[in-house]
Amino acid sequence: MIIITMILLNFSQRLYISFAIVGAIVVLLLTTILLYKNFYVKKRFKFIIGYILYRYSNLNDYLLRNEYRLHIDEKHIGQIDHVLITNKFIVTINDFSISGVISGDAFAEQLKLTTKKGSKMINNPLNYNRNLTKRLAIFNNLDNSYLKGITVVSDDAIINIDNLRSQFRVCRKRDLKKVIKEFEQEDVKPFKEDTVVQFINLLDKNSVGE
Repeated sequence: MIIITMILLNFSQRLYISFAIVGAIVVLLLTTILLYKNFYVKKRFKFIIGYILYRYSNLNDYLLRNEYRLHIDEKHIGQIDHVLITNKFIVTINDFSISGVISGDAFAEQLKLTTKKGSKMINNPLNYNRNLTKRLAIFNNLDNSYLKGITVVSDDAIINIDNLRSQFRVCRKRDLKKVIKEFEQEDVKPFKEDTVVQFINLLDKNSVGE
């Protein structure tokens, strides 16, 4: 009887260990799949925005730089997803595949994101764009009036942001070209050709390599 009990206990322990191992493997696989899915969604979103800007810049004879890396300070490097030089402005564009209702103040440290899963606070992507654009201006000795910024979010996002000023905007993917056109309609003088060449040379000179 004791032997049978020991055999059953050993079997139960082995079964428990087996289930624990299988469970751990399943959790690991699901976590890996979720991380890969999120990575794929973000990369695909950036690719789509890049393609839209590529076609739009060619159509309008604008100049485009993708994945522009620059110094934040002596130790840190940042990346602007796209730098677009139009006829009137240097436009910094950063992509965020954010879905849901985005609400709050444009200058707050965090914004509220509400989805079907609930609400949470996220770092304000507008500030991310503002800070990078500020560093871009400093390192390239650019006048702030030449600069505009766009934060692009998913088409199914609902934007409910207060104090959204014209220099830095947030828009859905489908409205990206519309916002650029609105910038170009502002009553300012277009760049001279030699000025554009100067901008390009500065950007290329002060970019950070891989």
